[in-house]
Amino acid sequence: MKRVLNPNEKKRLAALQKLKIADSNPDEVLDLITRLTQQIFDIPICIITLVDQHRQWFKSKTPTATQYTARDIAFCDYTIRSSSVMVVNDATRDQRFNENPLVTADEGMRFYAGAPLITRDGFAIGSLCLADKQPRDFSVQEVEMLSDLAAIVIDIIESRSSMSFTDIVTRLPNRQRLMEDISQLIKTPDNTSYLLILIDTLDTLYAYDIGRSIGIPKVENILKDVGAFLRSELNENDKVYSLMLGRFALIKRLDEQQEIFNQLEIAATKIQRSITSDIPINVRLHAGYTVFSSTSSCAETTLRQGMSSLHDAISNNQLVMPYQRESDVIQLRAFNLLNDLMATVASCEDFHLVYQPKIRLADKKFQGVEALIRWQHPTLGIISPSEFIPLAEKTPLITPLTNWVITQAVMQIAEWQKRGAQIQVSINLTANNLVEQDLVQRIHTALILHQVSPSMLEIECLETQTLANNPHAVASLDALRRMGISIALDDFGSGYSNLNYLQKIPADTLKLDQSLIQGISNDSKSKVIVKSMIEMAHALSYQVVAEGVEDNDTLLCLEELRCDSVQGFYFSRPLHHDQILEWSKPYT
Repeated sequence: MKRVLNPNEKKRLAALQKLKIADSNPDEVLDLITRLTQQIFDIPICIITLVDQHRQWFKSKTPTATQYTARDIAFCDYTIRSSSVMVVNDATRDQRFNENPLVTADEGMRFYAGAPLITRDGFAIGSLCLADKQPRDFSVQEVEMLSDLAAIVIDIIESRSSMSFTDIVTRLPNRQRLMEDISQLIKTPDNTSYLLILIDTLDTLYAYDIGRSIGIPKVENILKDVGAFLRSELNENDKVYSLMLGRFALIKRLDEQQEIFNQLEIAATKIQRSITSDIPINVRLHAGYTVFSSTSSCAETTLRQGMSSLHDAISNNQLVMPYQRESDVIQLRAFNLLNDLMATVASCEDFHLVYQPKIRLADKKFQGVEALIRWQHPTLGIISPSEFIPLAEKTPLITPLTNWVITQAVMQIAEWQKRGAQIQVSINLTANNLVEQDLVQRIHTALILHQVSPSMLEIECLETQTLANNPHAVASLDALRRMGISIALDDFGSGYSNLNYLQKIPADTLKLDQSLIQGISNDSKSKVIVKSMIEMAHALSYQVVAEGVEDNDTLLCLEELRCDSVQGFYFSRPLHHDQILEWSKPYT
């Protein structure tokens, strides 16, 4: 069926850009059509052209053709102005072209026939054209044949484009299609406001576990079912996009907000029983949304805001949550800190260590210190390690940062030794640190270089569950312990700490988390729990250190429970290295 031509040049260029075909790699199918067309018409030159703003680019061509020409001399610039095949039997006799450089050149072009490539929306983006250096006739049958071949070409181009905008698993429009649609709505010069709604349905980590255990097809089948479920639960005309694994999106007008929220609420009650599978999987629904319009900055910002709102909905276990700038500011701060951290790690000038003393309860003697990193940000002031260490752990920055801590701690031990003080220093290592293949060697080298005994260093490690389940991390701890370095399990009794993991991890000390310690002086249940943990630890030959001791009542209670050592603000806040020796005098 012949397509109706849309003469709007601005929209024509947008349609060409939307196909994302200009300057793309060669296409074997289109090249095959070009060769067949050349053979059918027995002609030396056959080209599939795309007419951009200032040039005519050749998507497929016979070997004799160049890659592109300027648009102002392109015959195809005339072809795209009509929905019919344009034929020029002899260009020297055509006033439009007889002075064209392509014609006046030595062995210049004489014959031309071009069929416009018209999209489904009516935009002629280029042509399938023939050219010869000799004049020739072109029959009505040949015109029809060239037009039919051009229809095949544009159908292939649009189908390829459609495939690039379609998720191969769910067969729903993909993220690229979503971004294009948001961009088009933002460019629309009206006052209509829209909702971008992002929907989360699966526990991503669990889905990956399923794929690893019994195969990706099982996960893909679930995703197909979820996509089909959402389409069935929403309005027939709603376009559901597949954003990423288990996440979907849709765009609604702002005045349809209540209707879509009601539909999502109903869908949330039905999704678990509607998705049938022969494996147990928790399918749930969380949604986050943001408002955008022609005044919005760009599609990327709109999607980022939608992702922020979805994260809030998941974190707060809410069905639907709006975009909140406060959450976005927190995320942006984290991103900026990570960028600043990259520069800081390169020089380490803005880092320093502070040291919190530990006291042995049996004789109230100074036992050692825990080294704690601090970041003096040039504009934000002191940044807590609880804020920047998790950021560093997700990147390669954690390795040089840990190297700096190891070096500084060992150097400080050596400095105190020169002043006659033997002070054991504890440093914190993450599970990510402990799986680094050269970690043990790096620590050993630092100790040798500064002539420090391994017994003067203690490694405190978090993430007990992660450590216990990683043989490389356990092997590193075992090697460090055999070297003579003490191993402590930090924050024991919180998070994923589990008694079952103790038999797997080589350690000397358990550090009871402050969440267990605070309140034991006036909470009998807490006291019983701590008492049991201390007795169990002693029975297993562990030393016990209690963190977060902030008052005398807590201290007395821990003495009664026969805890070995304590640290906390009751004795001292973390101190600068040059304060430690003076502070320790009453405890030595």
